[in-house]
Amino acid sequence: MDNKKKRKFILKTAYTLEALLSLVILIAVTLGIFDTLRIIYTTCIVNFNQPIDYEQINGIFAQILLLVIGVEIAVMLTLRKQTALLEVLLYGIARKMLLVPKGSGISEVFIGVIAIAGLFVIRKYLLDNKHYEEEVKEDPHPDHLI
Repeated sequence: MDNKKKRKFILKTAYTLEALLSLVILIAVTLGIFDTLRIIYTTCIVNFNQPIDYEQINGIFAQILLLVIGVEIAVMLTLRKQTALLEVLLYGIARKMLLVPKGSGISEVFIGVIAIAGLFVIRKYLLDNKHYEEEVKEDPHPDHLI
């Protein structure tokens, strides 16, 4: 087997493993959705006479945002586009900012805002904008897979 065939085989194997990992992540997210619905059912419907406190809502939001990040990671592994990684980072930072504990200071939120601004600067100035604009023209819904 020559060098070119070895590289092609390794690349094909890596892509197959990425697709398999994406499928595993999506299965985990699906199971997580059922768990989140169970938590919402027991918190809001079964115990409807008790008010929901901040920690319970925070936990539900944390679970939902973690599932969104899981879906975005699966998309990132599948699409292999430059912007997919930035979107995963954006959701991760947004999750961290939204779930700041009550007692935390404003400094954590400020650091999150700076991080998100940095991601937008990277997207604007460091990514290949010509390639990104061509992707958008070809497919206005880049997450649409057929």
